[in-house]
Amino acid sequence: MERATIQKQRFFIAAVIIAILNPILPGLILGMVMLKEPDLRKEGRIVLAFSLVWGFIALLLVGKFRHLLL
Repeated sequence: MERATIQKQRFFIAAVIIAILNPILPGLILGMVMLKEPDLRKEGRIVLAFSLVWGFIALLLVGKFRHLLL
């Protein structure tokens, strides 16, 4: 039982790191996959919400500073 908890925590941490690095597509996909698993529903909501918020912030920043990118 303890081993399952450690693996669950590692999977959650990996999902959050992926959502930070690339929030829009991989973060959303991982959040949705985690929502399908009964044991990871709570963590899936957290990853999905974080991914949406972080993706929105990233898009706003790209839009604001697009003149520097071109």
